[in-house]
Amino acid sequence: MPLVIDRWALPALALVALAGLWLAPWAAYDRETGSRGAVTLLPNRTLDFTGRTDPLHVPGQGAVLVVSALGLLVVISGVALGRRRREVAWMAGGAVLLVTATVGVATHAGTYRAAQEGELRTTLEEAIRDPGPRVDAEGIEALLERMSEQSLRATQQEALPLGVRIRRLPYQGEAPGLAAFLVFATGAFALGLGARRFRPVERALERVSDVAAIPATAIALALGAAAVVILALQPTPVGSGAEIEGWRAYLTGRLDVLWHSYYTLFSGSLGTFDGFVEALRLATPLIFTGLAVGLGFQAGLFNIGAPGQMTLGALGAALTGIYLPGPTWLVLPASVLAAAVAGGAWGALPGWLKARFGANEVINTILLNFIASALLLFILSSSPVFAAAALRILQALGLSLLVLAALLLLPPVRRSAARAPRPVAAVVLVGLLGVATVAGWPQPGDGPVTVNLPFKAPGSEPKSVPLQETARLPQLPQLFGIAPRSGSTQTTFDAAAWIAGAAAVALLLLGPKMGLRGAARRIGGAVVFGAVAYGVAALFGLRSQPVTVPPSTLNFGFVIAIATAVFMQFFLWRTRWGYELRGVGQSPKAAEYGGASIARNTVLAMAISGAFAGLTATHYVLGGALDDFALRQSLPTNDGFDGIAVALLGANNPIGIVAAAFLFGVLKNGGATLNIAFSDLTRDVVNMILALVVLFIAAKGFLPGRFSDPIKRAAARRRKRDGDDDGVASDLEGEGG
Repeated sequence: MPLVIDRWALPALALVALAGLWLAPWAAYDRETGSRGAVTLLPNRTLDFTGRTDPLHVPGQGAVLVVSALGLLVVISGVALGRRRREVAWMAGGAVLLVTATVGVATHAGTYRAAQEGELRTTLEEAIRDPGPRVDAEGIEALLERMSEQSLRATQQEALPLGVRIRRLPYQGEAPGLAAFLVFATGAFALGLGARRFRPVERALERVSDVAAIPATAIALALGAAAVVILALQPTPVGSGAEIEGWRAYLTGRLDVLWHSYYTLFSGSLGTFDGFVEALRLATPLIFTGLAVGLGFQAGLFNIGAPGQMTLGALGAALTGIYLPGPTWLVLPASVLAAAVAGGAWGALPGWLKARFGANEVINTILLNFIASALLLFILSSSPVFAAAALRILQALGLSLLVLAALLLLPPVRRSAARAPRPVAAVVLVGLLGVATVAGWPQPGDGPVTVNLPFKAPGSEPKSVPLQETARLPQLPQLFGIAPRSGSTQTTFDAAAWIAGAAAVALLLLGPKMGLRGAARRIGGAVVFGAVAYGVAALFGLRSQPVTVPPSTLNFGFVIAIATAVFMQFFLWRTRWGYELRGVGQSPKAAEYGGASIARNTVLAMAISGAFAGLTATHYVLGGALDDFALRQSLPTNDGFDGIAVALLGANNPIGIVAAAFLFGVLKNGGATLNIAFSDLTRDVVNMILALVVLFIAAKGFLPGRFSDPIKRAAARRRKRDGDDDGVASDLEGEGG
């Protein structure tokens, strides 16, 4: 049984949807600047908040109202039925609601489009009857003949060079309303929960609920809490010629504000290709940092040092991409590897301190963030000035560290350090302090020294010199053979190849469960399955699909992020090292008793975690996401802290982390348009939603233990199934009697 929605939650949602049929808008149209619009309520009631929109009669809306209400009543009545009958009722009611909502919304959209088409056709016909000196009457007649074969927008654009300028068609911006959404959502949940009568569906829903119960509840609570703030900040937009009369009109206007704010927040990223690409661009670095934090959590470690590891990874990638000579096949992989190695080394340092001396990784990673930030500031500063004594101290410490590294190559020195690590470390630190004191002693002629770093770009802007062409990852337009930043371009792409790649990756992750043994056989099976998927997709004509490619800095770093998530999934759940690492995180003493080394796994986990964070350089530096292929001081290291929220929302699971990062990308992209749609709402609303999600995740969604504790969850399901078996037996006895 899915634990997210229990027996009483679905009827409660149906009751809300039933009230929405009476009070909430079914659809909206004619949206203007400031989100003023006209809304329709079932059946064919119109509220015009613009003051100048003529109402439209939409056929069949009385039937939509009656059928929707009956379907909702069927769902509500399921509470009084036994499990088997309740599931049948929910399946039937859910199917009716889904069909009704789809037909009702489609009818509205068709009516609005017909009205726009009629207005456009009337305007063109009037231009033919009374043509001006610049109007091409013959061209407009030809345009009218092919008007039904193309979009209205294309017709408007073609009419412009023919001498007819159409500024704005009426009834634009049609969209479903809150009532339609509630009916559709209730139908979807009812159909899904009713399908539990089929055992495979029930198992699938249980697996989904195990992972999604707490995140889904946290998101719902965050959106509910944010709704209060949205309604408090944003009044109902009303045009100069409109008035809100009566409490029902007032309530409908408030519901329309709430619905349209959330619709604006999500529709831009999920409803348009441009917005979807932008959401992926914003999600790419969050995938890396979320995986970094999530891997640390799996090992029982709190890696809060992703910002510093991002910085070191960016520095390693930039140095390699600027100075390493060679062709692309050498320089580009080396730059990616340098980002991972530099970030991994910065993460391994606090891991080694914890494993060797028990130092708290949270404090160490926070302090290392400051060191990394200062290092980046120093490297990109314009002509930094140092005291001569400071330079001598740095030179002396560098030579001393080289000497120490050489001494550690001697076996007797290593054995002595291993026998007494703390005293040896104390002696080394005291010696380094003495060297620094002697080197920094004032000398005659000391003065300020200006250091000009070759890494720094000329001028005062804090950025590095550009990377070589051989170290640059292709951006989205380049993947389609289009010059970057050349504007939106119509082209075609091989959708079959993407489908084949996704199918191969899915089989690669699920391979062991399907009987494939060994990495070689899994990879071979994935390749064969991908080839078959490509062939099937090609048969359906998906090898050449038209697409409009927007100018974007989304780059091949996104593919590397997905590959990193696949690696983490495989490493944690398909290898012995991942099993040990998770064992150390869940029960260190038991893992150590079983032969796992806590110290080794601590260093390994922090190193891999740092490498994941360092790979954000593939997006920001190698991928040119900061508007050019260079290292900038404006590197958004706050993504490292956002990765904590992404990991928590994704339950430290790679698949969940990718989904959570995409949600964050959708919200951040939607926040950029929210202030455009509503004058009193800013991106702070999105930040508040993200913060509330983290808060409710930490509180486990305020759900009882049977939702969050696997043992209690299994016991609850066992009791439920035993009770269901008894109920079925009783039903059979009653029928036999």
